Amino acid sequence: MTPSRTPRVLITGATDGIGLALADLLDRRGERLVIVGRRALETLSEEARDLAKRHLYCRADLSRESAADTVTEFLRTHEVGALDRLVLNAAGGFHGGIAEESPDALRALVELNLASPIALTHALSPLLTAAGGRVVFVSSVVSSLPSPSYAVYSATKAALEGFARSLRTEVRGSFEVQVVRPGATRSGLHRKMGIERSTIDWTRFPAAEVTARRLLRAIDGPARDRTLGAVNTLIHLAGRLAPGLIEHFMRRSGSSLGTTPPAPAHPGDPRKPRCVITGAADGIGRALAIALAREGCTIVGIDRDASRAARTQAEIEAVGGEASFLEADLARASEIESVGEALAAGPPIDIVVHSAGISAVGRFVSLPLAAQRAVLDINFIAPLHLTTTLLRRNALSSAPHLVSLASLSCFTSYPGAAVYAASKDGLASWTRSLSAALGSAARVLTIHPGPVRTRHAERYSPTEGGADRRMPPEAVAEAIAHALRRRRRGTRIPGATNRAVAILGRLAPGLMEGIMKRVILDRLDEGGETSIRLDRAPPESQR
Repeated sequence: MTPSRTPRVLITGATDGIGLALADLLDRRGERLVIVGRRALETLSEEARDLAKRHLYCRADLSRESAADTVTEFLRTHEVGALDRLVLNAAGGFHGGIAEESPDALRALVELNLASPIALTHALSPLLTAAGGRVVFVSSVVSSLPSPSYAVYSATKAALEGFARSLRTEVRGSFEVQVVRPGATRSGLHRKMGIERSTIDWTRFPAAEVTARRLLRAIDGPARDRTLGAVNTLIHLAGRLAPGLIEHFMRRSGSSLGTTPPAPAHPGDPRKPRCVITGAADGIGRALAIALAREGCTIVGIDRDASRAARTQAEIEAVGGEASFLEADLARASEIESVGEALAAGPPIDIVVHSAGISAVGRFVSLPLAAQRAVLDINFIAPLHLTTTLLRRNALSSAPHLVSLASLSCFTSYPGAAVYAASKDGLASWTRSLSAALGSAARVLTIHPGPVRTRHAERYSPTEGGADRRMPPEAVAEAIAHALRRRRRGTRIPGATNRAVAILGRLAPGLMEGIMKRVILDRLDEGGETSIRLDRAPPESQR
């Protein structure tokens, strides 16, 4: 093989831990590498510095939104026209109570672990296609487990897997998509996360070199989905196949809230239950607001569409309910903080429902990246930010209900909506960790609706019409209200057909991928240019 044809591998997070050990193994067998690291070359360890000097070293901080542009420009400058492997290994974490992580730290972690890998895949897909290469997402065995002490880390890994599952179907024939899950490894990650050895003795874990050798065998192999090690495989399968049992035992193990318990209501307080619903001006949020108002709840809606919010408030008052709305764009961190402050100034909150959601539908590589980042902001980051803000401000009642709307995409691929799938997988994972952290102090419920008859669904549906086959939002709202009345927790999938899809997606993922390709992706392709649909139009009041 001539030098010009020598495979080129790009590895993120390759200056320490597993990434460095993997780069060293590839260097020994003569691969040409692009090493991406955060620190200046002269500050690296001697081993990492020597390795970087023998190859191409790109300095980029992947916790910043501009990182993908930095890497892309570096490759263009060095005339790298193809990539055989793109190994997205860089990751960070936070260890502590779920409410202890600051909003800025939370967002930086999501950027590093999730948004940057998505952005790099988007930017470098032409290079992967040119080589018929493979993108490797380095996930974690905890992606299938509740992780109350490092909830955002596990949620970002679950989101990454949801993204990969849907992307794989979209790019088949252009490049490959692989997910590899290492288990706990002796590296600098645990120290960076702030884990004391007295809490977790990470020095007893396998060395980074051991994990890197396993990782290399996986990267060289044909498997598109691989967990490294027999014990790790069993742990991961248990998390996927028996989630309720694991969550039950973790809830009993105690609370990792990271703040004082939710404020108890005054004994004998006659007030109505106070219910906060995001995205309450339309769709499922509107239907649920009306349903819960009829049952005696005082509704506080959060929405950016002022005109629709006013109409919904009038509808609630027309049935004898009480409602108010806060106008806010949940894509903006500052507005979430303002909402949290306003909510904390009122009576304790008994129910929080994260219903707000947007989508961007079309082939991932063709959709504008900015629109897909907005999906992460609204669907994933906003619920985490708002919930932790309410916890820090002790704004919840003594036994609150916390409800998140995820999606059937958590059980099967959604080709044509890969980032939407990522956002919902991440949210579902985080709520499992939240449930374990709060223990018996709260009822945490995750709802996985299928197609629903809403304006949102009509906007991103790959085909015109078909609304009659979708579930009415009122039916989803009633399923949520019923679960709240029965004080349910865990996972609920409204509708027998949707439950069958979820089961089939778990037991026969390949079959479901083929079905979803025909139902979504093929129909999007038939639509040509109209297949790209962005659900981020301004509200009617701003049009």
